[in-house]
Amino acid sequence: MPSDDRLLRERLETLADGATPPSFAGDRVVARVRRRRGLLVAGTAAASIMAVSLATVAIAGMVGGGGPSTDSGATPGPSLPTGPTASIQEPAGYVCGDRYDQPATPPVGVLSAQLSSVAKVDADSGPALTVTFAATRAVHVAASPPSYLQVLYLRNDVIVGGGPMVNRAGGTEAQAVDAVRDGFDVAPGKPHTQGLGPRETLCPPVTWPDVWAAPDRYEVALVLGPIEDHGEEVALGVPLPPAAASLVVRAPLTG
Repeated sequence: MPSDDRLLRERLETLADGATPPSFAGDRVVARVRRRRGLLVAGTAAASIMAVSLATVAIAGMVGGGGPSTDSGATPGPSLPTGPTASIQEPAGYVCGDRYDQPATPPVGVLSAQLSSVAKVDADSGPALTVTFAATRAVHVAASPPSYLQVLYLRNDVIVGGGPMVNRAGGTEAQAVDAVRDGFDVAPGKPHTQGLGPRETLCPPVTWPDVWAAPDRYEVALVLGPIEDHGEEVALGVPLPPAAASLVVRAPLTG
């Protein structure tokens, strides 16, 4: 009988003769490696996006004013509309050719005003305008500087010029003036008078020689407000249309 060692050797030789060369599923290994690398890349990209998003939020907070908040209990601000149809509506402006038929305001409330002088300077420039404020009690008036008070030149209640906020015909630009506050005191028997500075803008094809050739066809409107009465102080705001102003003063243009 063959020994156990011999039988074992014969079986091993038989198995070796029938075995195929060693191999491995390379495509599966490659797929696993690629999938793992893909997960690593995705994780890195997600981390990068998060970092950029946080930086963007921080920058937006600083640009938006007030700087980053340190109050952990702060209430989030209002969100703006989003989506393809979302838009922020700008206020309508004073535009050449638009009608402005707001009548002069009667003396109601603590503050009143009148165009005390509308004087021609020369044939190629606008009039020198002076406004006089009066009050029924002693108050401090907080208002924009005189050059920022809104003036309109009208012909048959149609805007033909003015400033500082007047767009050319068809203009859609947003209109605003610097909100830096100026101020003056006024009291019963103690009016306050100030010059408004130049208002040279005219709507084409109108020119100043045209205006001064027939000044009786034109009118000046000083548009003021809204007015906020705080007792010892009256705040005179910037009169952005289309809302009616609190105080409108009208006077004929004289040559």
